[in-house]
Amino acid sequence: MDVCKKDGGVYEPGSLASLQRSIQRYLNDNNSSTNIMKDQEFAKSREVLTARKRDLVVNNAKGNRQQAARELTEDEEDLMFEAGQFGEDDPEVLQRTVWWMLSLHFGFRARDECRRLQWGDIVVDDDPVSGKQVLVWKAERGSKTRQRDGHCRAFSPKAHATNTERCPVRIYLKFASHRPDEMKKPDAPFFLAVNHSRAPGNPIWYNRAPLGKNKIGEFLTKAAKNAGLPGNVTNHSVRKTCISRLMDAEVPVNYVAQLSGHKNLKSLDSYKTASDEHQRKMSLVLSCGKKKSPIFSNDAPVSKPAVKPCELERPLKQQKSKLL
Repeated sequence: MDVCKKDGGVYEPGSLASLQRSIQRYLNDNNSSTNIMKDQEFAKSREVLTARKRDLVVNNAKGNRQQAARELTEDEEDLMFEAGQFGEDDPEVLQRTVWWMLSLHFGFRARDECRRLQWGDIVVDDDPVSGKQVLVWKAERGSKTRQRDGHCRAFSPKAHATNTERCPVRIYLKFASHRPDEMKKPDAPFFLAVNHSRAPGNPIWYNRAPLGKNKIGEFLTKAAKNAGLPGNVTNHSVRKTCISRLMDAEVPVNYVAQLSGHKNLKSLDSYKTASDEHQRKMSLVLSCGKKKSPIFSNDAPVSKPAVKPCELERPLKQQKSKLL
């Protein structure tokens, strides 16, 4: 028996392992005692899977993570706004922008935590220090990989008001103003289907029905394609962007893990890979040979000072100019 895609193409090695884990999750969800990952009677199948993964790497040049979702740069986020894929003047675009900002600040796990999100899970509060408004994620409902172990984030993630055009609190309140009153109850679904048949001038942009999981799943994929962004950009890209930006700003990794919900700090390694800019700098360093590097010199140290807590509330571009 062989496993291949509908078009006859071969899977990535990691995809085969994902299929195996998906089967096990199905068995667990149906209270089966069978464990294809550990039971002895499935040892042969595990050996075959390992051999097949090795063959894909050696003979098909698979396993190079070419299709892995990538992070977005700040310039690309700016482009999304300039291209009208992020904004607040269109119901679909506004909802996508709210999703992006909440996912970026709260470290949402792609589609799953967004699909489970209810309107009462996020509240507007006042920050006791600054006095500004802040969005607080009060209720974490778990995801497909976080249902059984009871693991949750160490604190309630927050998104502070910035008093800018891209203020997450302002965008959230704008989204709230276009929802039906019935959909502002605590147990109402957070993301709603767009009312495409609404009358001109009607301030209610959304129906009294949840947005489908497939629609949620293509939030960023569709927008990135419309904006002409290269590479594999998916909903998971916002989680990678969140973690990468924090690690680039030298926020302590345990703080990053507490926000993202990772139990193991080593899990963060797969989220932070060398960006195109990092790769360019490394190549120039190597090309300089014994000459003094124009990229990493005594006048431009590689390591940056740690970020002070107060700086985390400032826009990321201001942070970078201050750090540099």
